[in-house]
Amino acid sequence: MPGAQLPIAAHDKVLAAYFPEWGIYGRNFQVADVPAEKLTHLIYSFLDLKPSGEVALFDSFAAVEKRFGAGETVSGEADQWYYPPGDPRATQTVWGNFNQLAQLKAKHPHLKVSIAVGGWTLSKHFSTVCSTEAGRETFANSLVRFLDTYRMFDGIDFDWEYPGGGGLDGNSASPQDGANYALLLQKVRAKVDALGARLGRDYELSIASPAGLDKIVNFNLPGLAPSVDFFNLMTYDFHGTWESTTGHLAGFTGDPVGYDIQTAVRAYLQAGVPAGKIVLGAPLYTRAWSGVADGGDGGYAEAARGAAPGSFEAGNYDYKDLLAKLQDPAAGWKLYWDDTAQAAYLYNGREGIFSSFETPTSIALKSDWADSMGLGGMMFWDISNDALGSGESLVGAAYDSWVLDRDLATIRSRSRLTSEIMVGGDGVITDLPLLN
Repeated sequence: MPGAQLPIAAHDKVLAAYFPEWGIYGRNFQVADVPAEKLTHLIYSFLDLKPSGEVALFDSFAAVEKRFGAGETVSGEADQWYYPPGDPRATQTVWGNFNQLAQLKAKHPHLKVSIAVGGWTLSKHFSTVCSTEAGRETFANSLVRFLDTYRMFDGIDFDWEYPGGGGLDGNSASPQDGANYALLLQKVRAKVDALGARLGRDYELSIASPAGLDKIVNFNLPGLAPSVDFFNLMTYDFHGTWESTTGHLAGFTGDPVGYDIQTAVRAYLQAGVPAGKIVLGAPLYTRAWSGVADGGDGGYAEAARGAAPGSFEAGNYDYKDLLAKLQDPAAGWKLYWDDTAQAAYLYNGREGIFSSFETPTSIALKSDWADSMGLGGMMFWDISNDALGSGESLVGAAYDSWVLDRDLATIRSRSRLTSEIMVGGDGVITDLPLLN
């Protein structure tokens, strides 16, 4: 009926999104902007890991100090300003994003909120810390103290990029990283279970895990799987502007060297990871190249001169920003569908820019495929980049698929991004094939 409230995303599948701590600045994206009714999990990024093995807030101002005005808070009430300890007017002890997360959970009790530790820029000390029993003990105890202190969090998401190397230059790495990672997770699992028993609650452990075969081989999936509730499989960044030829950020299949979703999920299943513990990742950003000639198919697999301007950094557009460009008929952008890779992309011939792209159609296809494969759900990096409130919201498309059980045809009918120029394959967008 008109005006009826839609069901919240409270079910046994995961619909997760990462919340970037820094999003409150340039992007002006606040916790209050999170569409919590459409998510089961929100993952706050990132905690830092120090050489000592202790975890620490990365931006303490954003996390626990910033005072938000009434128009920025979940509750609609302004944060209280500081009063000295003991002052009877002091009723607030935590501010910043953490307090907003507590308010968000109070408003949406179904939502689970985890804290992520590490990430691309904060993984430097993982290998060294995890290499000894003492380091793992310190790390685990520090995480337990964090959860005991900040009780708005329901779990920990580990984002070590990457065991065995392949992350940021200068990160510590060792051939024993995979084995040590499993030992760490076993220890953390036992300690957070004990904390949960003491506090009368359950804590979840998840891992942001790689999709490239070169990283998976060092990840020790069989050793990690028993200790974690789910893997947030980062099925994106298969190609980007570190390469001089254009490619798909998150193609489904057909990549010559296996940088695609189908190959990654098959590797996890073959390693013995239960399908229900695999949460399929999707990007809310793009990878974009400049100096790209058309080549007859909108610049795909063509040489590039470098990175496109991007939204906040060269080579990356927020989905909402590139969507706005596509929706401007005078801007010269065209939407393509690679029916061989099962992936969308954009090309602007006037500007010579090629960019990967997701659409409600591509997300609906991936969602339906993941559901049919018995996977644990979907996750998105990161929520600040989506076109929330728009009919083209990618998180909204996943919600439509998983929660409202809408099929591909219905989701496509609700989107205006359906005039794709078809390249390859049979030129018909249909359900993705299941793995044998």
